[in-house]
Amino acid sequence: MPFDDYPPPQHLLGDLGMEAEITTETTARVRTRATHHVAAADGGVRAGVLATLVDVVGGAIAARVLRPDWLATADLTLQVAGPVAGPWVEARGSVVRRGRTTLVIEALVVSVEEDGTDALVDGRPAGPVAWASMTFAVLPARNPSSSVQAAGGLPVRWAFSGGSLEGSVLEALPVTVEDAAEGRVTVPVRPYLWNSFQAVQGGVMALVAEAAAAAALGAARGLPPTAMVVTDLQIAYLALGRVGPITSRVRILETGPTGRAGAMVELRDPGAEDRLTTVVNVGAVPAGEVAR
Repeated sequence: MPFDDYPPPQHLLGDLGMEAEITTETTARVRTRATHHVAAADGGVRAGVLATLVDVVGGAIAARVLRPDWLATADLTLQVAGPVAGPWVEARGSVVRRGRTTLVIEALVVSVEEDGTDALVDGRPAGPVAWASMTFAVLPARNPSSSVQAAGGLPVRWAFSGGSLEGSVLEALPVTVEDAAEGRVTVPVRPYLWNSFQAVQGGVMALVAEAAAAAALGAARGLPPTAMVVTDLQIAYLALGRVGPITSRVRILETGPTGRAGAMVELRDPGAEDRLTTVVNVGAVPAGEVAR
């Protein structure tokens, strides 16, 4: 990444205003503004948006490291650690291990100022916002014309072109809550949400799972979906979501009157014989109990 024709001019990544830089052969960073359009109920940046940042920075690194082969995200784990202190939030990724069939990348998510320096709180560097890890499957290129081309001098900088969000990021997708108690939400499959394989982008799947879990866990506690804040995501990508609409099914694992709640979210593609595309383990707490 960037690929010559991805993302298209009208795309979620462009509307998020993401800016990226490949800093070395094995490291990169991607940032986006921490606006109210991407905020959770506690005012912090949504876990699904952070996961999108992480997925993009991982893809940028993997595309360069694995060239000329292709890649696909196999899994992504995200733990939210603290609040965003700067006007921007940035994911900084690096290679942990490269194997014959997989590539493992980790990312530290931090708050940054307009000039890209670390944000300060009371004169000291702000703590980390989140930590994440990703595993990418290596897809051997069948011929040179279909391979990823990511050569060139470093650093490489670019911005995802597009407009800007006019409302919540969930409204932009759009995510529709069909049944809050069951955590059933849907999102259409369309070019605005595509990855480079013309299927739903991995970060979008994280946002859908976040919305589904928040709806079900909030309903279980008699709260609206917007009252729950997701703090942990463990995502397994099993198949591409190509037809849609992507639909969620939620199984609550733990909940009580207060404290952490957990759920398992399945994302399926009814238009493709109800194929199971993604499984997500989600942890969340009510907004008033977030210690970040």
